[in-house]
Amino acid sequence: MRIKSLLVSASIGAAMVVTAASPAFAATGYNRCPDFKMCVFTGTNGSGAIAYFSTGDGNLGDSSGPTGMNNNIESIWNRSGHTWELFDGIGFSGTRWESDPYVGHNNVIAAAANKVSSLRDT
Repeated sequence: MRIKSLLVSASIGAAMVVTAASPAFAATGYNRCPDFKMCVFTGTNGSGAIAYFSTGDGNLGDSSGPTGMNNNIESIWNRSGHTWELFDGIGFSGTRWESDPYVGHNNVIAAAANKVSSLRDT
């Protein structure tokens, strides 16, 4: 009986070690978007690089914001609770597209794909 008890204890101890050594779940795709942010992705379906905003960026091509996003946005998730405007020109100029809050994550429409140079919370 003592041997059986030791084996059970050893098995439980090994299972606990394996569980503790398992890597934490890393968010992927759209799930990387934090609550209350506007997220943009360089790939479709939330793939590629991500940038997220609270208020916006008047020039995605300058060095003061996220790099690699200017004219390189293919999908978005507006989790901010506000309507956002996306523009093909810097300084919130040119053609404008809107993203309503809480409608889910989407690929941007074909007319806006890889054309966004500035965006802002309205």
